[in-house]
Amino acid sequence: MVFIICTFLFLGIHLLKKGDSALSNENFRSSSIGIVDEIRNFFPNQKTTNSSETENSSSTQSESKSNFFSFNKDDQDMPEATLLPKADENTSFRASTWFSDYEAMKKTVHLYNEIHPFIYGMKGRETNNGDLYSSWGSSQKHERISELRKLNPNIKIIPTIFRWENKYEKISENIGMNGRNDIRDKHLSNILYELDTYGYDGIDIDYEGMSCEKKEKFEEFIVILSKEIHKRGKILSVAVHPKTPAKKESMKACKGLKDKIKMDYAENWRGPMTHDYAFLAKYADRIKIMAYELHPRKYRNPGPGPQAPNTWIKSIIEYAKARVPAKQLYMAIPTYGYDWALNCNSKIKSVYYQDAVRKKEFGIHRQPTNIDQILANTKNSSSWINLSKFSWVHTGKTYEDPSIWYKSEGCDRVAFYMNRKAFEDKMNLLRQYDLGGFSFWQLISDNDPGINDYLELLVSNKLPPVEKIKEPVQDPNKSKVEPTNPEEAKIDSQDHSEKFVGKQG
Repeated sequence: MVFIICTFLFLGIHLLKKGDSALSNENFRSSSIGIVDEIRNFFPNQKTTNSSETENSSSTQSESKSNFFSFNKDDQDMPEATLLPKADENTSFRASTWFSDYEAMKKTVHLYNEIHPFIYGMKGRETNNGDLYSSWGSSQKHERISELRKLNPNIKIIPTIFRWENKYEKISENIGMNGRNDIRDKHLSNILYELDTYGYDGIDIDYEGMSCEKKEKFEEFIVILSKEIHKRGKILSVAVHPKTPAKKESMKACKGLKDKIKMDYAENWRGPMTHDYAFLAKYADRIKIMAYELHPRKYRNPGPGPQAPNTWIKSIIEYAKARVPAKQLYMAIPTYGYDWALNCNSKIKSVYYQDAVRKKEFGIHRQPTNIDQILANTKNSSSWINLSKFSWVHTGKTYEDPSIWYKSEGCDRVAFYMNRKAFEDKMNLLRQYDLGGFSFWQLISDNDPGINDYLELLVSNKLPPVEKIKEPVQDPNKSKVEPTNPEEAKIDSQDHSEKFVGKQG
């Protein structure tokens, strides 16, 4: 988370508006960005798996009659206590991560309470057939799950099923769209088959970028999946797009939905409209907010900047805590950043800690980063058009995130990245709000090794205490909502890159 982690990945977030809120009009994503090619390369070349193909499975396991899994409106009214398992609730602040680097995971699995192998995707592109594919083959799944549990007997292994919806790849029949509850049921059967066959502790659903008319069918899908997973005493995790409070609430109509969508958040693009925090929190044990991509891999608004500064994370938390019980709430933060050209149109690159170490010798390292001061005190900053035209975004802000300002091939550049100091500052904020935990997008060998040192202190309860934030969180149901004209919700038509931050050179 997301976001995504991917973009998860995936997964940037939304709309910046000039003024007090840095989160409103120009489109930017909640999940990861600029990473579509990496995820396409990651899955298809591996052995695929679904319940109808796996050895020793009968053909009936992946075949489903229409409405094989029942959904009744009464299911939505089931008491929360009957839906959520009580297991694993004794840890006060849980550490989790998405990962595709198995070797890095083996070395650090002892530092986490739960892990999300980023291994499953949907078969089919513009239409769905209910089947899954996996980047691990059947024998790999058995062997790796066993190995990880030997390394950390207390670990919760909760694999991710990912898709980012775009014009080429849809999330449709798999959640029962187009009248295809039979395909939805087949999709559910395949998910449960994987859960049962490989003994996972739960499933993480990371369905991103869905258009607004899919909100109700996605919610039905989650209700049914929750019921089946909790019958097994397992954990349901859902990755969601980040949201921040709207200055003014409104109601939006979306073609195909019976009810209008309450727009009490600032992000006015398709993804967040399908992720209703309060609804999902009734059925999912973990709500993992993909708090990254504040400054996507684009040269348009909002331009260069950090991926998840605390000023923004705090706003996300305050929106979410009014809708999700704190102990179900995770903030997913990035371990990557981007490297932008300031005065030319050179390629934007992804940056991990080891990349940043190599760049330090070529420029000036700043932490914290105050862009107002840098623009004011640098002689040639007037030529930094890629940054200066969005300078209002950074007015009055100092970021805990590190940055490197350097020159390459005749072009001035800035690279934002994640190190232990920035990570610790973000963790202190999350701990102040007494959240359930955090997630990474994502664990790779290029991350700052100092982060692992911090996690050692976390898991051994050796971190100094932080003062809890006790300010009251407003009840969102008490807010006055001003209806707007019953227009169909406007959906951004620009490309949204997909989740899976890979090395981009």
